[in-house]
Amino acid sequence: MAKIFIDNQQYTVNDGQNLLQASLSLKLDLPYFCWHPAMGSVGACRQCAMTQYQDENDTRGRLIVACMTPVSEGMRVSMQQPAEKEFRDQVIAALMTHHPHDCPVCAEGGECHLQDMTVMAGHHERSYKGKKTTFKNQNLGPLIKHEMNRCITCYRCERFYKDYAGGSDLAAQASKNHVYFGRQRDGVLQSEFAGNLVEVCPTGVFTDKPFGDHYARKWDLQAAPSVCQHCSVGCNISLSERYGSVRRVTNRLNEHLNGYFLCDRGRFGFGFVNSDLRRKHILTKGEPANWADSAVSAKLTGSAPWLGIGSSQASLEDNFALQQLVGVDNFSLGLDSNQEDLLATHMDILAQWPSASLAEMEQADAIVILGEDVNNSAPRIALSIRQALLNNAREQAVKLRVPDWQDAAVRSIAPHHPVPLAYLGYGQSDLSKQATIHLICDDKRAAEQGFILAGLLNEKAPKAKVRKVDAQTLLLVDILKTAKRPLIVTGWSANNPALLAAAANIRKALASLEQEQDHSMLCIVPPEANTLTLGLLMQQGYLPAEQVKEKLAAAQTNLLVLDHSSSKFNAQLDELRSNSVNIMRISQLGEPTKDEVNLPASSFSECSGTQLNYQGLLQSYIPATKPAGQCLPAWQWLVNIAKLRQHTLGSISDLGQLRDKISQLYPHFTAHWLQHHHGQLALQTPRASGRTAMLANQTVHEPKPFSEAGAGYKQSMEGFKAGQYSDEPLAYSWSPGWNSNQSNHKFRDEYRSDTLTAQGGVRCVTAVQNKQWFKWSPQWSKSNKAKWQLLPLQKVFGSDNLSLHALPVAQLKVQAQVVMSQAQAQKLEIAAGQLVYCDDNSTLFHVVVNPQVPVNSLLIYVPADQYFPLQHCEQLTLATAKQTQEYTEQLQRALVNQTNQKQTQLQNLRAQDQTIPIHFIEGVV
Repeated sequence: MAKIFIDNQQYTVNDGQNLLQASLSLKLDLPYFCWHPAMGSVGACRQCAMTQYQDENDTRGRLIVACMTPVSEGMRVSMQQPAEKEFRDQVIAALMTHHPHDCPVCAEGGECHLQDMTVMAGHHERSYKGKKTTFKNQNLGPLIKHEMNRCITCYRCERFYKDYAGGSDLAAQASKNHVYFGRQRDGVLQSEFAGNLVEVCPTGVFTDKPFGDHYARKWDLQAAPSVCQHCSVGCNISLSERYGSVRRVTNRLNEHLNGYFLCDRGRFGFGFVNSDLRRKHILTKGEPANWADSAVSAKLTGSAPWLGIGSSQASLEDNFALQQLVGVDNFSLGLDSNQEDLLATHMDILAQWPSASLAEMEQADAIVILGEDVNNSAPRIALSIRQALLNNAREQAVKLRVPDWQDAAVRSIAPHHPVPLAYLGYGQSDLSKQATIHLICDDKRAAEQGFILAGLLNEKAPKAKVRKVDAQTLLLVDILKTAKRPLIVTGWSANNPALLAAAANIRKALASLEQEQDHSMLCIVPPEANTLTLGLLMQQGYLPAEQVKEKLAAAQTNLLVLDHSSSKFNAQLDELRSNSVNIMRISQLGEPTKDEVNLPASSFSECSGTQLNYQGLLQSYIPATKPAGQCLPAWQWLVNIAKLRQHTLGSISDLGQLRDKISQLYPHFTAHWLQHHHGQLALQTPRASGRTAMLANQTVHEPKPFSEAGAGYKQSMEGFKAGQYSDEPLAYSWSPGWNSNQSNHKFRDEYRSDTLTAQGGVRCVTAVQNKQWFKWSPQWSKSNKAKWQLLPLQKVFGSDNLSLHALPVAQLKVQAQVVMSQAQAQKLEIAAGQLVYCDDNSTLFHVVVNPQVPVNSLLIYVPADQYFPLQHCEQLTLATAKQTQEYTEQLQRALVNQTNQKQTQLQNLRAQDQTIPIHFIEGVV
């Protein structure tokens, strides 16, 4: 720690950090533009000028740039001297020279960092009278709107997009007053993290295009702390609503998980909650019904037993209620038998080796990725791994007496001091391109080499029965032996439990190498947001997938299906349908079928719930909007069914009681629910406080805010705000004088530093002390006798069925692909870009030629909304001219339909804005 003096006031701060960050951590208001805590300092804007003095006798001092100046013991500086104030005012004046006077119509208005800093710097009059420079804006796709005329050349967009996220199609172009930040030509931004430009940009150059289509000012939005539903990371988000519809998702800072950034699937995939395909009413035989109708109750009160199928898309509370209602012996996980093996293996490993947080991954100094394409299965993990690749450069910079937050210096050193990244797998991604050790192989070979690697690190590790040790594996041994914080990453993408077992053995072997303290890390990526909830309930008992059909066929049995909206499960359900007496489905989305009773489930934006991320970490969310139509939380429907069937679950009256019941089985969960959401949460900004007439088209009275029945928190315009209580979830970004999301940068000493505080929260799995080796299973050695082995691929925009119901994401959906090597393509006389079909299957695949395809393999990708089980492929046939034409016309119709759906949805939402049902506070007329 160092003692410094700011305007003759003594403070204690972290020695060596930059002066701007130190000033902000002390709650001092120092203007800045180009600095960002996750991206370091480059000193591009000069807005954070301060005066530094040699000692207490120096009265003149010299101007410095705070973001480029390290803190040192005894430092004396000022931020209130006339000279520096004038300098900062001149910087603002120069930046505003060509900035338009469009605040009233700018989508950034009210949460604009430029507005905050202009007021803070005291610049309130325009002195430039000449003609402003104007630019042509680009069409950057359905997610991002471009307004280049507002640019103040802070370079944040380029630094994030190119340097931090690794994008290559956006850059600074031209020079002087004509610097242009954009693409070489119009087109969709290719990075899956492009949406972060909306929050990174301190002005309105890059804005949220879907939000702009149905816009509301920040102070008119009510926000709720929530959790992303689109992968297993569980990024923390804020859901903002207006007039009952969710308008946007923004990042909610979590030091250990998402930090300041989200992937685009998480930022823009929320649209399914506003989808026209949402089920909002009870349906029987395809016709609207009510809960009190005899046709509904008759199907529920018969003597036939019930078999329940859970869902990794539903909350912990929903799945638990279903398991309690049907009993553990009649509770199916909704997974196939191979996925059940993966889940059981995953839970065993999680009990032995906790998964690292994203912040911990960023500290890795050697990385092994074993058969998992994290760029597509969990993009936010891939972004953190990318940051770890700079760690050796940061260490080298410190040796050269250059602070590690000097971003340009660190990046100039990075190519000469790379962090070892080993990629054992198939397919091409951002991380595979950066790998220093790359073994192109299928999942079986990757698992074999993993077992071999563990055996080379520790002779006690079980061996895989293989003949050859790859040279890349031998290179890895020395790297991992010398690494201080190695990271092993694998996951479910290849559907092979052997990969998980291999990763666990490597982790155990690394632990045996450490003499003092073990800093090795492991990360296993499950497929969906709440997969590990099923693993938790599996330990109580379940009905294996292979027995579901047998049990349905053996006796007259009803089927109760929880919240599945995926076409993958629909294919499974079609097989079970004929064996069931009645089918009741509690779901959010999809076309109803006439042989089902459909109960409409609330979405995650309409109810409270809990999910378990890839670490098994409990995370809860609360509703932003009132449930639509007849929708209820799935657990509430199950309680209502229990009442009809006189089941003990029917005694539950609110969510708190259900959570108490869960806590009887898992007592350590109580701490999580007690810690969070018990108090008054500020869901509206302070600028909303005191406003009346938010519904001025109907009344001047303030409507009663929506309040969830039985909730342990209070929704209010007044409550916990930024910087008050670190353990309370914050619904929005705000601090006095800081209306933009840059308020998150205040009050924080450092971001993901070496002195990272331990991750808090409650984990679902109780750690065991006795660490076990995983043995190689004989079934993992079975050879593939097919002509080609089919290896599954995933895509950020296409592999998640929920986000495909969000129209902006649906417009970016990648169509079905078959990926092959150049040699295979030449042998089959097929060229890249052609359409083919497999055997007699009618689905057409785009051919992609890629060198990173294992021998005798085809990489197969099918969008989640077109899923079908492709088990083998003996022959690829070129599509005929007629098939190609029909396919092209089908895609064109889909684009037209998406455009029409977007217009219809916007019209419906705008009409809804004019007819909001008002619930007055009791006693007000």
